[in-house]
Amino acid sequence: MIRTTVTAAIAGLATGVFGLVIACFAAIAIAFSTRSGVHVPGIIRAEFVTVDGMPQLAFLPDWGGMAVALLVWTALAALLGALAGRRNRIRREPADG
Repeated sequence: MIRTTVTAAIAGLATGVFGLVIACFAAIAIAFSTRSGVHVPGIIRAEFVTVDGMPQLAFLPDWGGMAVALLVWTALAALLGALAGRRNRIRREPADG
């Protein structure tokens, strides 16, 4: 059961990091392609601005929000892993009869 929980937590951490990277790249790409601002609450703010006639892409990541999102995602994955491990253990026990 512990091995299943740890494996699920590691998988949750990996998928959470991957999801955050994809969300950040998508926000930056959308801001660049639409020439406007994009805000993913608690994750990143990206905007396309013009300074002295030159186009610039500015983005401001929210590291605290990313850490909280990653922590919640990893905790949920670990919880689901623990529940799956418990369900597996209950299925393997022989029925009294």
